Amino acid sequence: MKNERIRPLTEDELLNACRSKADAGSTFVDTNLADERRKVTEYYLGQRPYQAREGGSKFVSQDVYLSVETMKAEIVETFGAGSNIVTFSPQNDDDVPLAKQSTAYCEYVVHRQNRGLEVFQDVVHDGLTNRVGLAKVYWDRREIIEEYSFENITQEQAIRLLMNPQFRLKGKPTITQSEDGTVLLSGEVEEITDASQVVIEPIPPEEFIKTGRSRYLDKADYLAHRYRCTLGDLVDDGYDADLVYSITGSDDDLAMDAEKLQREEETTSGFLNDEDNVDEAGRMVTVYESYIRIDFEGTGRRQLWKVVHVGEVLLEKQKVNDHPFVAYVPQPIPHTFYGNNFAARTIQHANTKTVLARAVIEQAVDATNPRWMVARGGVANPRELIDNRRGGVVNVRSLTDSVAPLPSTNINPFVPQVIQMVDSDREDTTGISRLSQGLDKKALSHQNSQGLVQQLTENSQGRTKIIARNFALQFVSQLYLKVYQLAIENETEEKIVEIAGSFVRATPSQWRSRRDVAVDMTLGYGARDQAVEELLVADKALSEKQARWYGDKQSYNVWKRAMEIKGWKNIQEIITDPDTLPPPEPNPLQKAELDEKLKNIDVAERQMALRERQVEREDSRKDAELAIRRIDTLQGIKLKSAEQARKDRETDNRIDIGLAELDLAIEAQVNASPENTRLTAIASPNS
Repeated sequence: MKNERIRPLTEDELLNACRSKADAGSTFVDTNLADERRKVTEYYLGQRPYQAREGGSKFVSQDVYLSVETMKAEIVETFGAGSNIVTFSPQNDDDVPLAKQSTAYCEYVVHRQNRGLEVFQDVVHDGLTNRVGLAKVYWDRREIIEEYSFENITQEQAIRLLMNPQFRLKGKPTITQSEDGTVLLSGEVEEITDASQVVIEPIPPEEFIKTGRSRYLDKADYLAHRYRCTLGDLVDDGYDADLVYSITGSDDDLAMDAEKLQREEETTSGFLNDEDNVDEAGRMVTVYESYIRIDFEGTGRRQLWKVVHVGEVLLEKQKVNDHPFVAYVPQPIPHTFYGNNFAARTIQHANTKTVLARAVIEQAVDATNPRWMVARGGVANPRELIDNRRGGVVNVRSLTDSVAPLPSTNINPFVPQVIQMVDSDREDTTGISRLSQGLDKKALSHQNSQGLVQQLTENSQGRTKIIARNFALQFVSQLYLKVYQLAIENETEEKIVEIAGSFVRATPSQWRSRRDVAVDMTLGYGARDQAVEELLVADKALSEKQARWYGDKQSYNVWKRAMEIKGWKNIQEIITDPDTLPPPEPNPLQKAELDEKLKNIDVAERQMALRERQVEREDSRKDAELAIRRIDTLQGIKLKSAEQARKDRETDNRIDIGLAELDLAIEAQVNASPENTRLTAIASPNS
C-alpha cells in the first residue's frame, strides 16, 4: 500500500524549498565565514593592523600577502599548461588511443578555451584565503550571429541559400520582377554559427551556498550559485521574456554584499551604481541556480533537480545527473567540508611583526627628530623651534640650559631576535621556508653541493607538496572528469587534437564514460628535473649493457617521456619515432665492401650451379647408358625367349603331326583290303 504522505510536489513547494535552504545557507555563511573572509582580505591587502595612534607609524607587515602569494605561485606554476598532470587511464588495449585523445581534448578545453591558468590562480587564491576555492563547469550554448543582405536573386538561388541550416531569413523579403518577367528577391539573412563549449568559471565565495553537514559536494542536500545579471542576459539565455520582465526590482540580494564591495573598493570610487533605470533590460537582479535533492515526482526517492529562480519567479526546473561545482580545500579538516584557513593562520604573525616594526621605526624617528625640553622663557620665539627649518635660527636665553632633548628609552635589543622568532614560527605554521624561496644564505653556501641544496629544499617543502597534491586530486582530476562528461553529452562536432606533436581527429560523442583519471604526483621544487635525470641515466645505462631488449624504440619512449615531464610541446618536431624512419643507408665503404662480397658470392654460386649442372648431365648420361644396357639385356633375353618358344612350338607341332599320322595309319590299316595289308606305314615327309 502506497504511503499517503508520499506525493508529487507542486512548483510552488519546490520553489519554497529552494528559497528556504538558500536563506539557511546564506545565514550560516554570513554568521560564521563572512567576517573571517573580510578580515583576511583586509590583512592580505595591507589594510590591517590599523594605525595605533595619530601620527604613529603606518607600517604593516605583509606576512599574510607573502604567505598566500608564495604558496599560490608554487602550486599554480606546477599545474600550468603543458605540465601533463592529469591523464585518462585506458580501460583495455583498444582504449589506449581514445584515452590519449580524451586527455588532449580536456587539456585543450581547460587551457585554451577557458584560460586554465587564470582559473587555477583564482581557485587556489580563494582556497588559501577563504577555506575553499570553487569553480563551476557547465556547457554554455551560444551562437554567433552575423547579418548579410542579398539583392535581386532568383527564387532558386534563394531556396539554395535558405536550405543551408546556418542561414535564417530575417524579416520578409522584397519581391520585384525583371524585364523578362523573372521574379527577384531582396532581403537580409542571418548566419548562425554554433559556438557552444565547456565553460569553467571561478565562483566568488559569497556567491556559493551549501547546506547540510555532508563533507562532499556530491552528497550535499542543497547547493546553489547566486549571481547578478541583467534581465536582458536572462532573455539571451533562452528564458521567456514575459516571465523575466515580471521580476520585481527588489530581487537583488548581492547588490550590497559586504565582501563584494570590499573586494572592489580599491578599484571603484564610492558606491558604484551599475543599474540603468532607463533601460529595463539592463536592470540587475540576483539569480539563484539551485541544485536540490528532493522527491519532487512523488516516487519515494530523492533525486537531484536544477532549479533556477529569481525571488518568487521560477525560471527553470529540470532533473539532472550531477551538479557543476568543483571544490578545492587546501588544508582539509576530517569529516567537514570547510577546512582550515591558511591565510588566517598568519594574521598573528603579521600583528606581532607590525607592532615590533612600528616600535623600531618610531624609535628611529624620535632619535632622528627628538622632542625638546625648553626652560620657561628659555626660547625667545618658540615657533622658531617648532618649525624645525633646516639652517634656521633659534634665539635662546642661554646656550647651556635653555634647550635640551627630551630623554627617550632605547630600543629593546631583543626586538630583532623576536622578529626572527616570529618569522621562524610563520615558516613552521605555513610550511613555506626561506630555503624553498632561495633566501637562506647558509644553505646556499658554496660549500654545499647542488644535490645537498636540492635535498634540503625538498625536505622543507613537505607541506607545500601535500597542498599541491590536494589541488591535483580534489580539483584538477574532478575538473577533467566533468569536462570529459560534458563533451560526451554535448559535443557533436569532430575536433582535431594534438597528441605528441601529431594532429588526430576526435569525436567526443563516441567516447565511453569514465570514472577514473591518473594524477602525476611529480610535484614540488626540482621533482621534475630529478625525474628527467633519472630517466636519462637509465637510458644511458640500458643502451650500453642491454642492447638485446633495449633498442631505439625504447630509448625514444624514454626521451619522449622526459620531454613530456618538462612540458615540451611538438615533440615530433624534435625527435622522430623510429617506427616511421626509413631503413638507414649503409656507409659507402661498407657498401662497396658488401657489394664486392655479394659479387664474389654470386660468382661462387654460379660456379657451383655450373658444376651442379655438369654433374647432373654426367649423371643423366650414365643413367641413359645404364638404361640402354638394361634395354639391350632385356631385348636379348626377350629374343632368346622367343627363339626357345619357337622351338618348343615346332617340337610340339612335330609331335602333333606324328600322332596324327599314327592315327591315320592305324585307321588305314584297319580299313585296308587284304591286298594292301603289306603296307604297314606311311612315310612322313617330316621323317
